[in-house]
Amino acid sequence: MRVLLFEDDTDMLDVTAYALRKCGYDVIGVADGASAVERWRRERPDLVLLDVNLPHMSGFDICREIRKQSSLPIIMVTASGDDTHVVEGFESGADDYVVKPVSYRQLAMRMRAVMERRRDGPMVESSAVAKSGDLRVDLSAHEVRKADVPLRLTRLETRVLYLLASNPGRVVQTDRLIEFVWSYEGGDSFALKTHICHIRQKLNLIKGHPGYISSVPHIGYLLETA
Repeated sequence: MRVLLFEDDTDMLDVTAYALRKCGYDVIGVADGASAVERWRRERPDLVLLDVNLPHMSGFDICREIRKQSSLPIIMVTASGDDTHVVEGFESGADDYVVKPVSYRQLAMRMRAVMERRRDGPMVESSAVAKSGDLRVDLSAHEVRKADVPLRLTRLETRVLYLLASNPGRVVQTDRLIEFVWSYEGGDSFALKTHICHIRQKLNLIKGHPGYISSVPHIGYLLETA
């Protein structure tokens, strides 16, 4: 698998590239964001690992530009664990957000998980449509409509909402949501909570009304039906 690695710290770039090559990956290292999108077009990688703080062009901007043209897996790997950066990473279109320092074993696991989800997705999602009340979620088209009005959700937000809309009025366990959205056990519950908050905002959901996504402490979430 060909990996395009953006990392501004040249020492970290060399170490990470070496570790991933030992795992069998073909790694192309880039130390800044200059001409990043052109480099992506030329190299045509299978996956992108993207730092946030790059010279000339931020990782968020690179992610957004790539997302305009491709749905290839993108993982943010950065030292910034600030909540606003995590949210912006997912909003930019990242499939995962990893805060350094991270073990290369865990990073490789996350890379495999993202790739497996992309490989398995079309087979599972070819005709996946969930409806609840005035909400319609088309997973294969990544399309969400509320009262027949199209809404702009990220791909991961759409997956979260699809599983909840497929089980209206029933609690969906946090682990099940994480496994469905990220395709690996023990995923990031904070990222899930972040996506839920953004879905509530984008759908203008009101607590206590049908369609609201409620949190059930220590268990999971449910889509209210009444």
